[in-house]
Amino acid sequence: MSLDLTYLKQGLFTAFVPQTKAGEDAWREIAAHTNGTGKVFTAQLPSFLREIRKAGYSVKQQKKRSSVELEKDMAEIMDSLERMGA
Repeated sequence: MSLDLTYLKQGLFTAFVPQTKAGEDAWREIAAHTNGTGKVFTAQLPSFLREIRKAGYSVKQQKKRSSVELEKDMAEIMDSLERMGA
């Protein structure tokens, strides 16, 4: 089973990063409910993860990365989504 989404706890917020095409669909759904950020309050993470998994997506915590690496990944994802017309 491939991993659809990873998440990274960033203190008050947790950011989601898609890893597959299905993960991109899930991320767009998350973004639609989070003002386009793809982030949720960390306090809501357990219930949010249950809902994601219930919807059939695989998700796992990402190893801690620098904010520069994460910003680069998110910029690439946003560019890709814009090219797709999302």
